[in-house]
Amino acid sequence: MQHWWTVGRVGRRVLAGVSCWLWAASAASAQPVELRIPDEVVSPGGVLQAKLEVTEPRPIQTGGGGMSFDGYADFLGLAVQSASGDAAAVGVMRGSTLRLRILSPTSGLGSLPDYPILATTLRVPQAPKATAVLDMSNATLTGPGGVALATLVKPGIVTVAPGAFIENVSPGSATVPAGGAIHITGSGFDSANTKVKFKSAAVTIDSITSTVIVVRPDRAVNMHGEEIQVEIPATGQKLSYYAYQRTVPYYQSRHPLIGAVEPAFPRRVWTAARVSFAAPTPNDAYGVTLQNENDTPSQVSLSLVTPTSAIGPLPFLLPSNARVVVSLSEIFGGACGGGCAVRVSASVPIHVLGLAGDLAGDAVQPVLPGPDVVTVLDLTPALNAATFRTGELLHLTGQLTPGVAPAAADAYVVLQTPTGELWSLTPSGLVRGIAPRYAGLVVAASSVLDLVQTPLPPGVAPGRYQWLTALTAPGTLSLLSPIRAVAFDVLP
Repeated sequence: MQHWWTVGRVGRRVLAGVSCWLWAASAASAQPVELRIPDEVVSPGGVLQAKLEVTEPRPIQTGGGGMSFDGYADFLGLAVQSASGDAAAVGVMRGSTLRLRILSPTSGLGSLPDYPILATTLRVPQAPKATAVLDMSNATLTGPGGVALATLVKPGIVTVAPGAFIENVSPGSATVPAGGAIHITGSGFDSANTKVKFKSAAVTIDSITSTVIVVRPDRAVNMHGEEIQVEIPATGQKLSYYAYQRTVPYYQSRHPLIGAVEPAFPRRVWTAARVSFAAPTPNDAYGVTLQNENDTPSQVSLSLVTPTSAIGPLPFLLPSNARVVVSLSEIFGGACGGGCAVRVSASVPIHVLGLAGDLAGDAVQPVLPGPDVVTVLDLTPALNAATFRTGELLHLTGQLTPGVAPAAADAYVVLQTPTGELWSLTPSGLVRGIAPRYAGLVVAASSVLDLVQTPLPPGVAPGRYQWLTALTAPGTLSLLSPIRAVAFDVLP
């Protein structure tokens, strides 16, 4: 832990420079959240990626509504993107409408100005209408603390015309090293003139046909949410696609509501997780969904525990690049009467998400899991005070807690402003966005990291701030620990 005085100096310059922007943003905080679905052009029989964007960054904690596709119901996948990687979404497809419920505990949803908060992928019929409307009806959003947000929605128009399209990108969510192969599949690529651009790296085209482009990045790229553009000068098309792993359904529940679920998982992976459910009412239906993005299968077991009983473990093999959606009634019967928890263990880390169905509303709420072990890999922040004024010393520390065995991890220390903007503490100071403070940190014993010691600089906007800390698998944003938070107030 060296040269923290330089971090303090760089941090003061950044915060002072941001203060005017924060003031201006707070003055406009009463404005509605504007959602936009961009217009798209897609070939008959091609693949459409419909994106839901916010026109200005706004922190969003929960969201819901019906996303209508005007007849395009061959649904291929759903992805959600938040600044902290904690967001989860569940869609229920009914005809051409996707009933959505979205959750982001840290309100990181909507805080990335250059990325959509949601992306859905659908197959366009061979002979659809010439144009169609994409809309988000009855959108409801809340901000930090559950405060309701006014919402405006701009629908998008889909024009169906012959041309190129991107069908999929593989890998979709893994971290690809510099020089690794990334496959872009689709149709209509022009081998003579096609250009490919990634937002996070320069790429070179390794090979190209009319249906497959293989590119190699000049640096490591975390593919989940990566913006990819394919330009075809011969036709004037510029295709835009946001990557995510489209896993294959291995088992889909036969329950009439849980079986209609389309999940989008948070970026944390688990080998031992617990999903807790309250005592159900006749209107409730519970389930779980699991996803294995790895190249190898994962041996998984499920157990149901209640205050008075336990069922399981029930083992099964979850193949690579596969997911399951199952209702609790299918595997455990009606044993959740007084409240219960599903325990999940996996030999290879997988994504886990609980499902709380509302039969009357025909919608499903995501339920985030927690750890199923007493001692977990963790990084917990602490501050020397709850309030600060200009010139007062701000001292941030982080308590490292090891897991059951020594583990390597990247450590993130992120400052969230009152408007939801995120700044990461890095070896060179505070930088906007998400970046690690420590790369490849080995957590083998309990210890305390001295993270920041600096007088609060002048010009910092008053309001509620919080430091967020987390540990991820090295080189990725796959969470190995919970996202911890410690809040503080800057006083006038």
